[in-house]
Amino acid sequence: MGKQDYSRSVSFPQAKAFSFMKDRSKLPPAPASEAFDDSLHHSLAQDEARELLRRAKEFDERALTRIYNLFADRVFRFIYYRIQDRPRAEDLTNEVFVRMLENVDRFRPSGEDVALLLTGWIFTIARNLLIDDFRRRKTRPATVLPDADVDIADESIDFDVQITRADLQNALAQLTEEQQTVLLLRFEEGFTTLQIAKMMGKTDMAIKALQRRGLATMARILRGPVSVA
Repeated sequence: MGKQDYSRSVSFPQAKAFSFMKDRSKLPPAPASEAFDDSLHHSLAQDEARELLRRAKEFDERALTRIYNLFADRVFRFIYYRIQDRPRAEDLTNEVFVRMLENVDRFRPSGEDVALLLTGWIFTIARNLLIDDFRRRKTRPATVLPDADVDIADESIDFDVQITRADLQNALAQLTEEQQTVLLLRFEEGFTTLQIAKMMGKTDMAIKALQRRGLATMARILRGPVSVA
């Protein structure tokens, strides 16, 4: 089975079109996407992150386009995996960058890792938009299966089984909103549990618990009882 294309086909306005951002029909075609790096928050140099943020606050066209090219595909996938609706995922991805533009002048990263803070802020915008969208549509992930009686150590679940991406998405959809967020940020985006904890305003222990329970639930959905290392 060929690999399905999960890249986004959304658009981001150039500086001259910022006044039209609320009208999606007026947005110009998207610039060519840059090859993404699954360790973006590590590979984006701190000096570049600071400079991009400084220029973005001045609504510099190149800086805003650079930020969009760095993050748009990843934000789209984060949203698409949650809702499995491509047109709606494209709209919400666009809205993430509208919100970013509207609030960038108030974004004050506290700490030395500006690249991580910028990445976390953008994904936090995406998560908040998803929560608002679920509430507006009065939808929620399917009822979660009860947790197993056994506790499972991190990284102990073996997924050596024939499954499709659709199987994974179906299993992911049955987790709680927080479990979905943790697993996508942890395994799709490569954040550490401590980094996710800071983004979600939780403790590292709480994030690890969400990760364990989410993985256990997915394992039971995909293949039945979980093997404990």
